[in-house]
Amino acid sequence: MALDLDAIHVRLSKAQGQIAAVDRMIASGDSAERILVQINAAKSALHKVALLVSEDAISRMIDEKDSEEATVILERFSSLL
Repeated sequence: MALDLDAIHVRLSKAQGQIAAVDRMIASGDSAERILVQINAAKSALHKVALLVSEDAISRMIDEKDSEEATVILERFSSLL
């Protein structure tokens, strides 16, 4: 599995925009509910980046000869994040 740099870049850009939105919302006195929605969206985007990077790192460590075992390990690890 190769690391999808385009997908990571898109998710990081999205998180940056959401974090900037949180900053603007706090400065303008927006509601806590709306601010928390944006914070959760940014957390979700960063979580997905962590998952993509981790899956790539694990897949590089696993011996390619047993792809069924690699799939099981990736699924188990992914469920932990």
